[in-house]
Amino acid sequence: MMKRLTIFLASTLAISSFTVCAQQNNNRVLIYGGEIYSADPDDPHPEAIGIEGKNIIAVGRYQDVLHQMGQDAKRVDLQGKYLMPGMIDTHAHVADAGFQTLTLEFPEGMKNAGEITSFVEKNKNNPQRDIQGIQYYSNVSLDYWNNINLLDTVFNAPAYKNIPVVLAGYDAHTGWVNQAMLRKAGITPEMLRTADSRIKAGTGLTPDGKINGFVTEGAWDRVLSSIPPVDDAKIAQSITAGANVMNRFGVTAWMEPLSNIRPLAPMFDANPGRSDEGLLPAYTSLAKAGKLTAHVTGLALVNINASPSAIDDVVALRERFSSTADFGLAGIKIFQDGVIEYPSQTAKLSQPYLNRPGYSGDNSLDKVKYCQLIAKADAERLIVHFHAIGDRAVQESLDAVACARKENGDSHILHSITHLEVVSPQSFPRFQQLNVAASMQLLWAGKDGASTMLVDGKVPAPLLQHLYPAGELYRHHALIAGASDWPVSSPNPLLAIYTAVTRIGEQGELPPDSEKISRAAMLQAYTLNAAKVIGRDNAIGSIAVGKSADLVLFDRNLEKVSIEKLRDANVIWTMFEGQTVYHGR
Repeated sequence: MMKRLTIFLASTLAISSFTVCAQQNNNRVLIYGGEIYSADPDDPHPEAIGIEGKNIIAVGRYQDVLHQMGQDAKRVDLQGKYLMPGMIDTHAHVADAGFQTLTLEFPEGMKNAGEITSFVEKNKNNPQRDIQGIQYYSNVSLDYWNNINLLDTVFNAPAYKNIPVVLAGYDAHTGWVNQAMLRKAGITPEMLRTADSRIKAGTGLTPDGKINGFVTEGAWDRVLSSIPPVDDAKIAQSITAGANVMNRFGVTAWMEPLSNIRPLAPMFDANPGRSDEGLLPAYTSLAKAGKLTAHVTGLALVNINASPSAIDDVVALRERFSSTADFGLAGIKIFQDGVIEYPSQTAKLSQPYLNRPGYSGDNSLDKVKYCQLIAKADAERLIVHFHAIGDRAVQESLDAVACARKENGDSHILHSITHLEVVSPQSFPRFQQLNVAASMQLLWAGKDGASTMLVDGKVPAPLLQHLYPAGELYRHHALIAGASDWPVSSPNPLLAIYTAVTRIGEQGELPPDSEKISRAAMLQAYTLNAAKVIGRDNAIGSIAVGKSADLVLFDRNLEKVSIEKLRDANVIWTMFEGQTVYHGR
């Protein structure tokens, strides 16, 4: 973990040699001389900022801030660089992403058995590959699911008869395993005959009905349940590794959406209770020790089919794990649906998938029971954060919030829906009406393989005309907040801002132009709006008196440079609670 050091700022200190060291006698710091974006609509571009200890105590005109701070305050001249609040990610699996950095990634684009065999041989002694006797490969491109025969040729060769192999898809919903791992997980023809529908639906079959190793959601859970649990020490190491990456991109706060689930633990059909603590002990221990370099809001996974009594378990966990300022459990996460891409196709749509006549995703939700679940969470003042990819899942999420509002009145709790790939026109105005935020991964709003090959010809064309409709949601006054879903995609907010503004991805521009939104809206999405979504806007999200001194300094003005230059901006340093947690080279 990068050592956190207290800032020493001499009045003539240059940015290029910005250093930090302990100061006991005077912890007042005056920052000035740059272009400052505050995210505070009442004073968007102040001249100077005053910090004392962890907090901002003065913002405004240079002379006024200097007068308040006093002549003996340490000073830093930003020398024209661009300062803004630390950025906030409203949906990032930082612990899982950090854990992934401790594993072996499976490269994209290997086209034949020789390439894969060469990669495997090169890494035969790599300790990051093996998890207690299982060969585990992470961040696997979904393109491989279109060539399962290639994986079968390599990993079901005689040499692998007794060596379990797991390839984990980058989407966190899918994977592929060899025959040895299928046996270890108990996924056999005999088991499938009596298995529940989620496991059956999530198990890939060859045209002649044999199990081919592809697994998604329910069946993926079955595989994960046969992998030994990750211990708390490894989880703490993972969080630290993930936090370092976030700080490097100027991110100083996030929402951790599966806080009661350990890395590599089942989640889609899981029904965790109050004894399932997941990431909570590790996050809490780091925060108490002053080793957590971000403000983190945890969410507990609750099964969509759970009874309302499940909320009692979450409340018990909240009482146990909300004793620190920098980390607390504040809400629940619901998987309203799955993913839209082929071959999983578990997103809930309003129209059937073209390649699966009559099927539009699961349609078994008990809406009365579900309303009771969400209403109880709202009554307990828990944030409800819905994973919804398809338009029918979005509608179900909004209906559940509407039911809670009717049951409880307006609790003023800002609930949120994340992903929002397909949204029906009827749902747009309901976000503002119901006080529901849009937590969007707008890095996905460009044309790429996921938005073309894996959905074209498989999802009805009308549903593909307005993917990730940020423009329409913005025009309907929805509160839009930035999110990455890291490690599914990059945690770099600048890449998401670039794509939101241009709709340009790896394969070109994703129409229509009307769904583009401005960089001003995106800067707000990653600051004050995001702070509202994670329930911390009273303490972070803008440069304002009384708020935490969470700041990020860029080498260029993100409001004025071309959008291409914005995308390539560099973080000079990141500050969390008045201390530097990242310093660029």
